[in-house]
Amino acid sequence: MLQSIFETCHPREEILSGELALDLFAAKLRLVVEGKAPHVYQDANTFFSNTFPTDGIKTLIRETFSRLTQQGVGSPAIRLETSFGGGKTHDLIALWHICKEGRRIQGLDRFADLSLIPSRSIQVAAVDGRDLDPEQGIYHKDTGVTTYTLWGEIAYQIGGISGYELLRGSDTSGSSPGTSVLERLLGGEPTVIALDEMARYLRSAKAKVLGKTDLAGQVVAFLFSLMDLAASCNHLVLIYSLASTADTFGEETRDLQEAMSASARQERVLSPSTDIEIYNIVKQRMFAMVSEDAAEKAAGEYLSAYRASRLDLPEGCKDASYSQAIAQSYPFHPELFNLLTKKIASIPEFQTTRGALRLFAQVLRYLWRDTQSWIPMIHTHHIPVGLDSEITDDLTSRLQRPQMRPPIGADIYNADGRRAYAQVQDEEWQAAGKPPFSTWVTRTIFLHSLTQGISSGIRKSELNLSLLTPSIESGFIDRVLERILAVAWYLDFDPIAKLARFKEEPSINKIITEEKEQVGLTEAKADLRERRDSIFAKKLFDCVKDPDSPSDVDDKPDDVVLCLIDFAEGTVTASTDEAPPLVHRIF
Repeated sequence: MLQSIFETCHPREEILSGELALDLFAAKLRLVVEGKAPHVYQDANTFFSNTFPTDGIKTLIRETFSRLTQQGVGSPAIRLETSFGGGKTHDLIALWHICKEGRRIQGLDRFADLSLIPSRSIQVAAVDGRDLDPEQGIYHKDTGVTTYTLWGEIAYQIGGISGYELLRGSDTSGSSPGTSVLERLLGGEPTVIALDEMARYLRSAKAKVLGKTDLAGQVVAFLFSLMDLAASCNHLVLIYSLASTADTFGEETRDLQEAMSASARQERVLSPSTDIEIYNIVKQRMFAMVSEDAAEKAAGEYLSAYRASRLDLPEGCKDASYSQAIAQSYPFHPELFNLLTKKIASIPEFQTTRGALRLFAQVLRYLWRDTQSWIPMIHTHHIPVGLDSEITDDLTSRLQRPQMRPPIGADIYNADGRRAYAQVQDEEWQAAGKPPFSTWVTRTIFLHSLTQGISSGIRKSELNLSLLTPSIESGFIDRVLERILAVAWYLDFDPIAKLARFKEEPSINKIITEEKEQVGLTEAKADLRERRDSIFAKKLFDCVKDPDSPSDVDDKPDDVVLCLIDFAEGTVTASTDEAPPLVHRIF
């Protein structure tokens, strides 16, 4: 039997602490620049120790500093695509720390060739478009300076008051500065300019009217000039992020893409993290230690269980590549990763990186309350839906899915009042020395039902894969589904598509149950008696005594019995030509 994760993995202390602040996973670029961010982001050593060196972040560092130190070609402009784990904001914070601390950061050799990293601080400006306010500006309390535009804020961060004075006129008028004044601002020094959430800033800039144009037009012109300047010199690198054109600021994103592509022929686009990197990103943030030996053993045993199983399983899960995925994702099951980082991540309110990391941390803290249980890997069904109020709130109210609360209370877990159907059925499983199989099944289906449309629900083969565990019988899945579907109020199963999901509307089971509860036992008996007396009263029926076949009735007329059924008295009187009447009381 595999070792339990409580023996093979050690979560970080901040994960298991009593307080799990939301800002633990909420990277804010402005707070880091101002020195006000949480310790995990503000302290460079802590930040990099918690960060997994993905290919994306290593490429970003190499491209940026090989150009600035003139030890390579490098790209003058780099565009970051939205990705899990490292995240665009996370990457920009990493660059800011390197610009400020250089080689002094502990463990930086995991991310870059130290010969490329400057030995001293270099000029850097890091701006989040969400913080820019075209009307009120950004007030800097330490100097009393207020910046009103993107270029005004960049000038202030690079050169302080003297730098801002160079662009004060452009800042107050809202006019984009030319490249000559930008060159004076940089002073020929190695400089990094990092811009985040520019599409959002462009939306607010459209509302600022400037003569016959608006501030948004000036922002695009400034970015155009900035990229031209970066391409024409070797001491400036511009890094910016753009979200998908399908997001809330899609129109502005398209405008920026068109403007940037017209100038940035040397632009480098960094791709999102791979699945294996996502596994390592999460493990780096969650655990201080994970046994590699235990991961390999788990991969081997799970693969053997899949290959030996007679259950319907998805294609590919019996291949060696899936075994490698298990080893990489350990102690989390790959299907749990896929659920959070691909399926639930499609819900806008989930906030892909932050939401997944926060949920992983909450689940770890919950599971580590009872380290005596045996958990070989953390599956989807280990997310304590219903049991932990904070996690339940995050998966319903926070995701704008309040309509999914009733299915939890009715069919999965209810702490007050009538017990949920899975709770009731689990008593039988646990009395037989089995795990709470009904809860395992319903939790898994529920979590796959949080998305809407065609992606809602889970196919039977995927359900089998999510639940199958070495050393535990696998036949329980069909039995649980059959029993729970007979009584559940919100659970639905399509036998043709073999798709299980929880619906927002109750099924016929709920309607029948509620109607039954409205009728008392005495009332029901009285209604039945009244119907019986009015329908049947006293009538004669011809009955056959033990005929062997329909033809026997005609051949044996003596077998015909006359029965007088008196429903009012509750008796049956039977008679034939050869015997006296017999009276039987039937109720």
